[in-house]
Amino acid sequence: MHIPPYYKRPAWQRFLAGVALGSIIGYFIFLYMFGSLQQQWIEEKIALRTRYQDLYQNYTTLVQNHQKLDQQTKEGVQITEIEIEFLNLEQLDLANDRLMRHQLEEAIREEAGQAIGKKVEDMTESIDFLIATVENKTIRIDDFRFQATVSRMVVSETLYLSIELTKAD
Repeated sequence: MHIPPYYKRPAWQRFLAGVALGSIIGYFIFLYMFGSLQQQWIEEKIALRTRYQDLYQNYTTLVQNHQKLDQQTKEGVQITEIEIEFLNLEQLDLANDRLMRHQLEEAIREEAGQAIGKKVEDMTESIDFLIATVENKTIRIDDFRFQATVSRMVVSETLYLSIELTKAD
């Protein structure tokens, strides 16, 4: 069997050269299109991966916060600080005496300091004891003696005490 020599004819040569050149150009167009699509897919994959990591981090943070809040709810809210307000410092001429005010606050904080770290539920049961503790002590600062009266108390994470002072004899 014999293959006819078509490669010697100029029409066939042009056809075969066109097929070869078209194949090469088509291959380069394919590489360009495939590369640009691959680049888009990679960019989209990276964007989705970072979005997934952000969402996963948010999810784990929310779960941890939920567990902490659940644990705090089971344990109960604790008193963490004491805030004291004096109602009648102007009447006693102590409104401008910062040192005296600071010493009065420290003396009352020392008496009410037992409340820090206790659960709010436990503290509500012993409010009368705390009031009696603060009111039964005579506060001595320099030559002055004061008697404290608790006029208002709010128990939450912060224990708020509103106190009226009277001079003790």
